Amino acid sequence: MKQKIITFITGFLIYGLLFGTFMYFTEANKNIKSGLFQGIFFGTSMGLFDTFILPKINAYYANKKRSKKQ
Repeated sequence: MKQKIITFITGFLIYGLLFGTFMYFTEANKNIKSGLFQGIFFGTSMGLFDTFILPKINAYYANKKRSKKQ
């Protein structure tokens, strides 16, 4: 459980900050509030993806690769 919380927080911070700054610098109308909300939403969604969905995808392909070798 502790590992999932750490994974979520790092995913949220990394993806959220990168996306927020990217949107802030690429938009013609530089609105900090809009960039902040978009960064929070994207960071939350990618943090949840990294925490819950990506490990299942990796396990599926690892099992598929293992079954091919047998």
